[in-house]
Amino acid sequence: MSEREEVLLQPGFVLHHRPFRNTSQLVDIITPEYGRIGVVAQGSRRPQSGSRALLQPFAPLRVSWVRRSELGRLTQIEAAAPPFELRGDGLMGAFYVNELVLRLSVRGDPNSEVYSCYSACLARLADQVSVARTLRFFELSLLRALGYGLELECDARTGEPLRPDGRYVFEYDSGPRIAASVGEEPGAYWGRELIALRSGQLDDRDSLRAARRLLGRALDVYLGDRPLKSRAVLKEIVERGFER
Repeated sequence: MSEREEVLLQPGFVLHHRPFRNTSQLVDIITPEYGRIGVVAQGSRRPQSGSRALLQPFAPLRVSWVRRSELGRLTQIEAAAPPFELRGDGLMGAFYVNELVLRLSVRGDPNSEVYSCYSACLARLADQVSVARTLRFFELSLLRALGYGLELECDARTGEPLRPDGRYVFEYDSGPRIAASVGEEPGAYWGRELIALRSGQLDDRDSLRAARRLLGRALDVYLGDRPLKSRAVLKEIVERGFER
């Protein structure tokens, strides 16, 4: 980017921040029109800084910045609404969501769908809707928004609709196919489990566990060798019970 970009009061959420030099911070913010952006918040770590309290995760903001390169400079920040009230498992789930968006998104890639599914997920977590179900649907929506959507409509080889009582092996580059032998069945999924994920009805323990396994493997394809720091905590949440 060579030309000077100036953006005024764009909606956004802080995904991550870290100290920069003596008194500033490097901040990653997700926005609807500009995607994930990186900005320097100059002087934000000073005790008298008004932006310090605002630059926190899970708070709807309006932010302004200027930039000529990938990294910009924050020029204004204000609260757009009260922060989402997140507690317990919902709070841990929200940190997982932030880490996932940070790892899978690319700076400067506008994607309003990512912003939309992110903000909707925070709202559901704040409403104390089942954390495990909320995160599975967020993972599915995020993959779709990033262009990595899973094929859950039909058998990838025959084109036939999924059968609830069928056993399917899921291939991430093409989709489900009917299990060819008993030897393939241990890692396979029931058709009803795939249909439940597709239709947004993860209402029982088996379908929720299958969704976690399927989406976890799909995410690993794009996350590479670096595991998510928050994933182990989320595993404990799910194992405590699907109703959470």
